[in-house]
Amino acid sequence: MPWPALTQIRHGLAFGLAALLLGGCALPRMVDSEVESFVGTPAAVAGAAYRFERLPSQQAQGGTAQHQIEALAEAALGRAGLVRDDAHARYSVQVEVKVQQFQPAPRRQPHAGAPFVAADGRLYYPAPLLVLEPPWYSHTVHFLLRDLASTQVAYETTASFDGPWSDSSNLLPAIMDAALHGYPNPPQGLRKVVIELPANRPSEP
Repeated sequence: MPWPALTQIRHGLAFGLAALLLGGCALPRMVDSEVESFVGTPAAVAGAAYRFERLPSQQAQGGTAQHQIEALAEAALGRAGLVRDDAHARYSVQVEVKVQQFQPAPRRQPHAGAPFVAADGRLYYPAPLLVLEPPWYSHTVHFLLRDLASTQVAYETTASFDGPWSDSSNLLPAIMDAALHGYPNPPQGLRKVVIELPANRPSEP
């Protein structure tokens, strides 16, 4: 699966990561990510040590957003059984995030109100209403694990989630867990991985 150009990956990232939660009660949310993973040669192994590697474009942008991404990624990689050890790493890990806002197509609501008889005696119906949908947000996470000894890619995985929520700081851990689900022997092909966010995490629609 080709990965988008880095210039596209950066659009909306700062906005997505800066979204703060405003409080209030929230119900559990099911984050159903579309995931596709690939195992390289040699194949990835469980329990390996890694270090993060940044692309030149990530370094050029000052690193604040990437620090936040890597902090979330380190926790997700730990849950997948990988251990960060910069001095004795077997793998380098590149992690990239894309957050984009998009506007769903408007929908037409059926006739608003009852029909009426005009002065000419004809029956008329009110015109249908055009209803604008609230914005949706697309979150995509991509991991690339490269064997440092051979420079070969050992593991690659991508997870994407579209939904009405913009609280990226809550959503990204679940999407990262989905991306690493099944490591190091994931099912083949595109699959859906559902991660539940507990009720004590408020949402920002």
